[in-house]
Order: sequence, then C-alpha cells, then structure tokens
Amino acid sequence: MWSQASRRLTNFLGFSFLALCISLPWIVQPSVFAQTEWQNPDVGWLQEVMPAADRFSSKQGEPPVFRAFKTAAENAEPELIGYVFTTPDLPPVQLGFSGPIDTLVGMDLQGRLTGVKILHYRESYRTLRGDFIEDSGFPEQFRNKTIEEEFRVGRDIDGMSRATISSWAVARGIRNAARRVATTYLADSTFVAEANFETEALFSLQQKSWEELIESGFVKQLSVPLDDRTELRLFVAYMGHYRLGELLVGATDYSNADREASIRVDEGSMLLIGIGGNAPRLRQLRLAVLQNGSVYPNRRNRFVFAGSGKEGKIAGQVQFAAVMILDPAIDIAQPFSVIYDTGPITGEFSEFVSVDYQLAPEVLALIQGPTLPDELSAAEGMASSDLTESAEEPIASWIARNLWSGLIALVLILILTIATIRRKGVN
Repeated sequence: MWSQASRRLTNFLGFSFLALCISLPWIVQPSVFAQTEWQNPDVGWLQEVMPAADRFSSKQGEPPVFRAFKTAAENAEPELIGYVFTTPDLPPVQLGFSGPIDTLVGMDLQGRLTGVKILHYRESYRTLRGDFIEDSGFPEQFRNKTIEEEFRVGRDIDGMSRATISSWAVARGIRNAARRVATTYLADSTFVAEANFETEALFSLQQKSWEELIESGFVKQLSVPLDDRTELRLFVAYMGHYRLGELLVGATDYSNADREASIRVDEGSMLLIGIGGNAPRLRQLRLAVLQNGSVYPNRRNRFVFAGSGKEGKIAGQVQFAAVMILDPAIDIAQPFSVIYDTGPITGEFSEFVSVDYQLAPEVLALIQGPTLPDELSAAEGMASSDLTESAEEPIASWIARNLWSGLIALVLILILTIATIRRKGVN
C-alpha cells in the first residue's frame, strides 16, 4: 500500500520536476539570462558608449575598467582616450523600484561621459511598458555630462514619466561610479582636485565622535519641554552637501532623503533634525528657522524622513532622523536659529524655544570653496579612503543577482525529496 502510494508520489514529483525544467526559460524571463552581461560586455557595446575608440583592453584594475584606445595613424602607438565601466563593478548599487539597474558607462580623460547603455533591469513597470528606460530616451541625456555636475533628477536630469525611483537610481548609480573611476584613474582632473579639497575640509569632522561634534558646535541640541511633562530632544546639523549627509546619516539614508527632497522641492539646503527624547512624536509644523527677524516656518513638503539613525555619526544617538529643507531665502553663511513653537496655536510662534546655529569655517569651505583654515591644511591627502562609499552590496541587490542560486536549491530539494521517498518505499 505504502509502496504504491510512494511510487505515485514519486512519479508526480518527477513529472513536476520535468515540467519545471521545460518551463524554466519561460519562468525566468529572458532578461534574467542577461543579468550577468555586465561581467563581460560585448565589444560592440563598449564601442557604443565610447565611439571614438578603435580598441579596448580587457577588464582590469581596481576598480575594474576597460581602457579605451584610439590609433591616430597606421603605425602609431594607440593613445588612451578614456575608460568604460559598469555600475555593478562599483558598489554600493543604487536600487530602482524593483532592483538594481546595470549600466555601462564611457568616460573620457576629462571626466566627461561619452555614452551610457542600460544592460539589465527587472522593474515591475517593465511588464506594462516594455523597455521603458531605453524607449524613453532617458540614457541619451547623460552624454557629454561632466562628473562635477549634480546628476539630480528634476534639476539637471529629466526623469522618466511615472518612474522617479528608477530615474534616480540610474542617475545616482552613473554619477557615483564615474566619480569613483575618476578618483582612481583621473588624478589630474578638476573633479579629483575638488574631491581632495573636500576630503581636506571634512577631515576634522571625520575624526570627531558624536559628542565631540556637539562640543564643536557642528551639531546643536534643542530640548523642548512639553505640556504633558515629556521632553522632545532635537539635534540640528547642516548637511547641504552630499559628503556631510553621508558623514552624518550614511550613504544609503542620505541618498534616499536627497531623492525625496528633489522630488518635493526645486531648491533649498538640507538641515538634519535628529529626534530623541521621550515625547511621543515631533510636530513638524512647529519647526521654523529664524534669521534677521524673519521667521521661515517649516512646511510638510519640505520635511522628509532620513532614516532610523543606524548609520553615520548619528548611529545610536536618536530614534530617527529627518531633514528640513531650508527656505532658499535663508543665507546659510550667516547665523540663524532653529525654533520650536511651544505656544497654544501651532504656527503662530508667539512662544518658542530656540538654538542658535552657524556653519563652521570648514563647512563653509566645503560648500563655497574658499581657502581652508591653517589648522586644517595639515590634513590634506589623509583619510580619503575613509570617505569612500561602502563596497558592500545591499541584500536586495544580492538576491536580484542570484536567482539561479535559488532555482538550483529548489531543484536539489526536489531531487532529495524523490530519493528519500524511493528509499522509504523500498524499505
């Protein structure tokens, strides 16, 4: 009885396994088979993103790049004219709505992009619109952009309709990868000179603990006693530059906050608001900035989430972090105060508590580019590796790239199940 039942079950599982193998190419979309194209791109694709080149090296170096050469005359030595690279080779990977978007990028020796090609992506929107990234012409606008530019959707990049997250992932992925390549291979470029200056400007902040940042005045505390005898504790810091944002809240949370801010408003600097204390919640409409007698109330569309305080200098110091996007009329080079309305009517600011804030010289130097204070000049060239983005890929990215591992595991489970049933049937 058991033997007959086990044979039926075995046959069923066997036919199921066979059906799985036959249908595998349809279950796994053709794009999945192409998800490793970034590892060995076709030579024609290299030519597509670097049209002036007539030959390419193999992928080599750290970070990995294809060197692009051009031969001026028949017997002349090939001349290096640029580099071609793929975004997955330069993590952390920027995730679109459903996963990473692998991109091939060409860049000349001046840090100017010569072409962009989307290699692979698995966005859910693709099932409705097809290859909407390529069809939209979105990649074409990156040609001739320099890596000193912002690459911000809504500002110097036109996003794709109804695909803001994907637009942001492509733009940020290209920018970050190109800047990392330039840092290694374009030592004489304008960008590297600016990056070295930024590293110098940030060095003193990088070495400080959270407590030392508070002591230095870069981070300010504001305690707000509430009527229910709870206390709201706010931490305020300027992070209107991407290096400051990554220093304070980490690269991922800063990127997400920067993306959301760009969607909501066209301009304005970012001010970090770390939230702690035992109050149940922050009432964001009670926040404002006071400068030269003028009050600039916070607006809902100018306040975005900036993570749970798990990365960067703020890690473990707050319950969560947010960003207040400052009104463009506020002069960040001049002192201002962050105020919290404690009066009976929200937004009147008849009563409030406040904390004064002024950007430190090294922060102004980072933003405006003047000569650094003498005490900071000794730090030049140091700690540049500390400011490099983490090379660890997000778990979601790993899953998206390793679908075959899951399928192989499923097949092994089926085989082991069949073998176990057969053995019990024999016994």
